[in-house]
Amino acid sequence: MQNCKTCIIRSKAANTLNPNELTILMESCAETTFNPKESIIKEGTLSSHVAYLKSGLAMVSKKGVKGIDQILKIIKPGNYIGLQTVLFEKINQFSVTALEKCVVCFIDNQSFKELISRNTQFANELLIFLCREELTYFDRFVNIHQKQINGRMADIILFFSEEIYNHATSFNIPLSRSDMAAFICTTRESITRAINDLSKTNSIRVSRKKFEILNPEMLKKISEKG
Repeated sequence: MQNCKTCIIRSKAANTLNPNELTILMESCAETTFNPKESIIKEGTLSSHVAYLKSGLAMVSKKGVKGIDQILKIIKPGNYIGLQTVLFEKINQFSVTALEKCVVCFIDNQSFKELISRNTQFANELLIFLCREELTYFDRFVNIHQKQINGRMADIILFFSEEIYNHATSFNIPLSRSDMAAFICTTRESITRAINDLSKTNSIRVSRKKFEILNPEMLKKISEKG
């Protein structure tokens, strides 16, 4: 495990900590590696740690009343996982699964709460993070319920291109067609049809999990029109 004091991918919140507080963080932190499809956090289990994703991609999901997993969001490196639980609940309210090889730091809940109490800048950065997360979720909720399937599929592609892969035009989406369906509240068959429809517009080219954006303007127009 790296020393928290010299780690180059610390969060903005951790950057506000003084040397003594960084020592508290380091002594209460453990680094773990997860392979694709391994569970990082399991819904319904006791929450004992906050997680921080150092590398890799992970997805957050929650079971509905029919026992079907709904994917809530995709997590990229540099984000905390489980803040809502450590600050409010004792039981994990969602599951987190590795989409690719992930390195995760687990920080003891009590030590994390101590840092929040000791350092107001640390607490402020966490509050900003939570507010940003909630506003992003508001946008996703509206788009899922008001856009047609082709618009929602365009949103997935643009999300991975712009948010995950730094505006790349060719990339792999580490989600199965069923996962994509669970991400935008539709069926696997609808995902397949939407991909075919978008391909016919010559805005994308798809080969299994590899997506190539051929006409970004067209794809953004489909996303905006919904």
